[in-house]
Amino acid sequence: MKKNDFIDGMKNFALCFILATALLINGCRKLPVLIDVSGKQEVFLNQDSSKVLFPSDFRGKIIVMSFIYTNCPDICPLTTNNMQHLQDSLRLEKIGDVELLSLTFDPNRDTPEVLREYADVRGIDLSNWNFLTGTRAGTDTILNEMDVRYFPGDSSRTPSGKLTYYITHTDKVILIDKNGRVRKSYRGSTLVAKDVIKDIKKLE
Repeated sequence: MKKNDFIDGMKNFALCFILATALLINGCRKLPVLIDVSGKQEVFLNQDSSKVLFPSDFRGKIIVMSFIYTNCPDICPLTTNNMQHLQDSLRLEKIGDVELLSLTFDPNRDTPEVLREYADVRGIDLSNWNFLTGTRAGTDTILNEMDVRYFPGDSSRTPSGKLTYYITHTDKVILIDKNGRVRKSYRGSTLVAKDVIKDIKKLE
């Protein structure tokens, strides 16, 4: 082998080693703290009308939190379906200490009874998943903290008297660590379970 060929080979090896190391480091890099909500304390009701203190009731657990409303015709059903896939994947991976939360944008209409029906119709396992509703002020406080936006759209009534309405809102699911700190956000409508699980493992 010529000397120049040997040197070129070593250079290529070194370059590949550096790139592989960089990818490994990047893949193992800890998630940054985006928002700290550990000092917040808002009272909600879940689908069973049980009081839930957010986030203190979930301290020591990882939270994956979505934002929906039950009358939503498009993004919210996709988000809820993706959250179900995540729940199934967590079970298959035997990952515990993860709580799923879904906070409604529409607390005045989405009562605990409505949220319970929403979950039941979809066959949702509620063993580690709470659907939350509360006061408008408390809901807005958490939405603002999470940088989640919404605004009511047009509403109308059908000839039978049924109200049709829409809420335009941010498409977001967030990952919160065991200390009440937001570490990652995702698009709820395109949420991929394996990506969230990969990030959850970075928190352990």
